[in-house]
Amino acid sequence: MRLIKANRNTSLLALIAIIIVTMGLLKGTAFLNYSNFEAILTGMSYDLLFALGMTVVLIQGGIDLSVGSVMAFTGIVTTLLLQKGVAVPLAVASGLTTAMAIGLANGLLVAKLSVAPFVATLSSMSIFRGMGYVMTSGYFVNKLPATYVAFGRGRALGLPNTVLLSIALCVVFAVLVTRIKFFKQMFYIGSSSEASFLSGLPTAFVTIIGYIICSLTAGLAAIMMTSHLAMGHASFGIGAEMRAIAAAVVGGASLAGGKGSILGTSLGVILVALINNAFIMLNGSQNWQSAISGIILIVALALNLVQERIVRTRGVAA
Repeated sequence: MRLIKANRNTSLLALIAIIIVTMGLLKGTAFLNYSNFEAILTGMSYDLLFALGMTVVLIQGGIDLSVGSVMAFTGIVTTLLLQKGVAVPLAVASGLTTAMAIGLANGLLVAKLSVAPFVATLSSMSIFRGMGYVMTSGYFVNKLPATYVAFGRGRALGLPNTVLLSIALCVVFAVLVTRIKFFKQMFYIGSSSEASFLSGLPTAFVTIIGYIICSLTAGLAAIMMTSHLAMGHASFGIGAEMRAIAAAVVGGASLAGGKGSILGTSLGVILVALINNAFIMLNGSQNWQSAISGIILIVALALNLVQERIVRTRGVAA
């Protein structure tokens, strides 16, 4: 399994290098300049947060289609409170608490009421996207405090704060998933929930925590985006779930559960971001971004199936 992960990561690194070299040859300094790479990093910082949370849920055998709506709704709750004069720390805490509450609801539906993850999170996606439009009547929520906007537009160590926060959380998640026993249990639950339960693992509790984490990462993305753009809107995060799933699956996660890698997911996010950037620079329509994510997901799923068949064949031969 470690060899498979290493091969997957090596392949992703090779693809990323090929895209960078090819685009450098085709577009020269229009692609190979700091401002373009900073734009790519800033854009992918949100998707990286989505993908980290999605990877956790996929590892334990679930899926979360509500992350984009959670982002929009969290952003609206936070910005509306700020607009009404609520202190920045309290508004941010309220927004993140809202995101975690949605994750808790999703987790309870899946773990306690045995609702299929697809159905539970699809319902949440519709509910909270709709609530966002109702609360704002479709208008932007702006006129936010300067201190709030300053964080999203601030810089440190030569990089935007949003990028640094995403990288830091990526490192934290990598440590949690590979070193902490509680998170390692997610792999067992994803491989076989019934066997894990019979073994005495707290499957329901772990599952619920997974969904809370997934919604929390979407909430953090909301804070980062609304702070950077100095506004909230109900349309934020549309298509985020597809990009997150595509990046996680490209990175080695399985929709069947039991597999996933934070490093692989991170490389998957970079790959998807580079492909989207290259497509736009080659005069492709930005409206094709969702289609590109879908194509990448299909290709990744096909490769996973081929890989699993090879592993099974070798197992039988041995």
